[in-house]
Amino acid sequence: MTTTLNERAVRAATDNRIREELITEHEQTILRSACTATHRYITKSDDEWSIALCAFSKAIDVYSAEKGDFLPFAQMLMKRELIDYYRSQKNALREVPTAPHIMEGNGEPEEDPDGVYFAVVRSSKEKSDRSMKDEITAANEMLMTYGFRFFDLTECSPQQDKTRRECAKAARYMLDQYPPELIEELVRKKKLPVKALAKGSGVSKKTIDRYRKYLIMAVLILRGDYPHIAEYLKFVREEDTK
Repeated sequence: MTTTLNERAVRAATDNRIREELITEHEQTILRSACTATHRYITKSDDEWSIALCAFSKAIDVYSAEKGDFLPFAQMLMKRELIDYYRSQKNALREVPTAPHIMEGNGEPEEDPDGVYFAVVRSSKEKSDRSMKDEITAANEMLMTYGFRFFDLTECSPQQDKTRRECAKAARYMLDQYPPELIEELVRKKKLPVKALAKGSGVSKKTIDRYRKYLIMAVLILRGDYPHIAEYLKFVREEDTK
């Protein structure tokens, strides 16, 4: 059975259906791992659940047979991410969090290994209500219909300033100049029109294709009712003067 699970984990990296099945089957394992790492009872309403879930999905992305059995590997990764999260929370009590700039693509990966998803999750800690958490949940459910999750953005956000500006240019074109019927086509078909977007925006097809998930997220968040998350994308609306 272990061998079967390992094989499924490898396949899940490129098959969203299998990924969803593995996550559903191992929800209790994810919760137990969160409880063990935090030494307290955790429910799906807690941030620790989101972080452990994110780490489990990340484990699927980076797993290979050389790493041993999948489940112990995933449990190790969940524990590590939760420990890192608590360390970041201690730092946040002493200074203003700087992680959200990663969502804007302004910085190198090593400056914040957690990436986009954790940037937004951390910021929700600063709010007294659950508005940010509700937005994260809603955004995640919406993006899942496009074949990826909100926390997948940890791996697909632009890191270099030049690339960030190019992605902003493409997203701004879709938001301000793209024919409404083509936006509706994106929503209906759940697919980014890479060729048409490259031609209209002047951004290379290679860049648009590489950052497809990021662009879909940016356009849908800025068009939708996600005011808190949209704050981290306000640079998209700013014309590049460099």
